[in-house]
Amino acid sequence: MPTFELSDDVYNEVVRLARQYHREAEKCRDAKAFLAGCVMIGAAFEAMLLSFVNCYPEEAAKSTAAPRKKGTIRPLIDWSLANLLAVTKERNWLPSALSTDDDWDDAKAQIGDYGELIKEIRNLVHPARYAIDWPHRRITKKYLEAVFEILDVANDYLLHKIHSSLREAIEREELKGA
Repeated sequence: MPTFELSDDVYNEVVRLARQYHREAEKCRDAKAFLAGCVMIGAAFEAMLLSFVNCYPEEAAKSTAAPRKKGTIRPLIDWSLANLLAVTKERNWLPSALSTDDDWDDAKAQIGDYGELIKEIRNLVHPARYAIDWPHRRITKKYLEAVFEILDVANDYLLHKIHSSLREAIEREELKGA
């Protein structure tokens, strides 16, 4: 059993924060604070991935993308959004077809690739990132609506994994009882 998981109290707080960040993003949308809304969606996405990875520690531990220090997986609470996204993509929880070196291709892009867009836009909260990656461009309502949609689709993918796991567990229990 991996030892990098969140405590129950921290897990519950992360789940609560995911909902709170989502509500804050909705408030930002209503206030036309589109960059702030994208940052809040990025935070909700990170909290969602953090809580999800915590539900599958054995599978996450098998990932070569899991961050390690001296060969040991770092505590989950110390994982970055980039770490979480890399593990969910490698485990195919959020499928991805593009590598970081590929040019964007709408025809090939999958939900994991779109998750990278949430991360990129969320990172615009850092002035240097914004100045280098998006000079003289504004984050508009269109971008905020897109990251809301990406978050919803990613949530659906992760919920499908949870439902499948629950279904399998129920079937195993029914077989034991038969």
